Amino acid sequence: MHPMDPHNEAAYSLVILGASGAVARQKLFPALWTLFRDNRLPQNLRIFTFCRSPLQTKVFRLQVLPYMSLDRSKDPDKYNRFWKTVVCVQGEYDKPDHFVSLAAKILEFEAQHSQSPANRIFYFALPLVVFDIVALNISRKCGSPKGWTRIVLEKPFARDDLTYKSFQNTLCTCFKESQIYLMDHMLSKRVLQNFMALRYANYLWAATLNNQHVAAVMISVKCEHPVRASRAEYFNQFGIIRDLMTNHMIQMLAMLVMDQPYGDKIEDLRSERLTALRQVLTLSMSDIIIGQYRNNRREEDPAKCGYTEHSYIPKDSFQPTFALAVLNINNRRWTGVPFILRAGKALNDSKSEVRIQYKPVANCDIHDDSAEARNELVIRWHPTEEVFMRVRLKRPGEEMSLRETELNLRVDDRGPGSRGLDRYASSIMDVFNGDQTYFMRTDEQCEIWRIFSPILTTIEEDRPRPLSYDFGSRGPPQAYQFATQAGFAFFASDEWHESEETLAYTLKKSRILIGPHTALKPERVNKAKKSLPKV
Repeated sequence: MHPMDPHNEAAYSLVILGASGAVARQKLFPALWTLFRDNRLPQNLRIFTFCRSPLQTKVFRLQVLPYMSLDRSKDPDKYNRFWKTVVCVQGEYDKPDHFVSLAAKILEFEAQHSQSPANRIFYFALPLVVFDIVALNISRKCGSPKGWTRIVLEKPFARDDLTYKSFQNTLCTCFKESQIYLMDHMLSKRVLQNFMALRYANYLWAATLNNQHVAAVMISVKCEHPVRASRAEYFNQFGIIRDLMTNHMIQMLAMLVMDQPYGDKIEDLRSERLTALRQVLTLSMSDIIIGQYRNNRREEDPAKCGYTEHSYIPKDSFQPTFALAVLNINNRRWTGVPFILRAGKALNDSKSEVRIQYKPVANCDIHDDSAEARNELVIRWHPTEEVFMRVRLKRPGEEMSLRETELNLRVDDRGPGSRGLDRYASSIMDVFNGDQTYFMRTDEQCEIWRIFSPILTTIEEDRPRPLSYDFGSRGPPQAYQFATQAGFAFFASDEWHESEETLAYTLKKSRILIGPHTALKPERVNKAKKSLPKV
């Protein structure tokens, strides 16, 4: 690992390929501005935009302005200095001579620091179809002659195992593994670090995260919004499984199930993560439920309609907008524990979390109607970043009855300065510092496609009709029945239910308990209703 120069002597060139796209405008440049504003970027940095559209800095800065967190009373001078580091270059991705021109622009900047190392980062904010040719052109025409070269690629990395193997071969021919950063900005570094500390540094969780104590695990990425018009072409081409499950959801699973690395090097951790992925059994269609949202006939907002009722979606599209998959792991620690991945659009709320559900306490005769309730360790990274555990304690009063409460560790509001960087900015800094801990290796991604490719091929070739679910509901009721049969227990207090059908099913199958979202709220007595003391 070659970290960022602590003495600010090296020159750094960051090339954003596809700078005119939504990813660069809405995510990448706001993150770069935040880092520049907080003096986290190297002093000798030049940012180059490279895309087919002719860009001018004065116009481009107006296009990204709505996405910048800009304090007009404090930041104007520094904001102007930030844009002085930006150089716009036009070029075609399949023209090697255009990359020669790009390299010449970079050399002009590096010549100002001729006695110092010159490092280069190439960020692929590009469509998947041009990844191969761009990687070839960069390796042949734009590599740094006196420093390191790194490339950053965002999902999706392919469509299936066959297309990925071709892409992997190109990448590994052009670059070393230490130069390749397969990035998923939705992973929360802070939450993962907190979970790793919780698991490896505390006996309670180190001893109980295994199939002797854990009943089931559910990883959820829920979104209450429909598919947006700006993402319609991408989503209808790739779908919910490629968009979410083959990326940070399965990466989160790998971090959860891997054994503790033998050493403290980054490659030790990545090797353990690869071992964990190799032990995940390949999915079949019997392991998954897919769904597509429909008009619930109650929403007045015209945007809240069925998936195929959007003007920008083909009327005959069978693309799933919801999926629930049950994965099994073949190793000594986790055999018999179902790992359930749940992802969907137009659901009842927006939430991203992992729920590790423990087995119920055997022979518990305290308050029999909740005897089957389970403890849960919850790792949540949206809408808040937190780690908490759902436990049962005695209710206030004389009687011996139980209620749910939580042991909570908020990781996003521990005082001034504790929030740190957001996920995008944090990932960018890891690239500058050469920290690949939370970036997938190419062989790890190969195992991910091995797990998912069979069902993706079947869905594309056979076009099975997804189950329908109402806009704003939890998803298809059959999916929750499927998860229950696999071994996961749903509680009526966990989520808001709009569908009477799914609510009735949940009430029948679970106990009504006070959820963790209300457990921390103290019971307050209205002073106006207090009875007057007796005279």
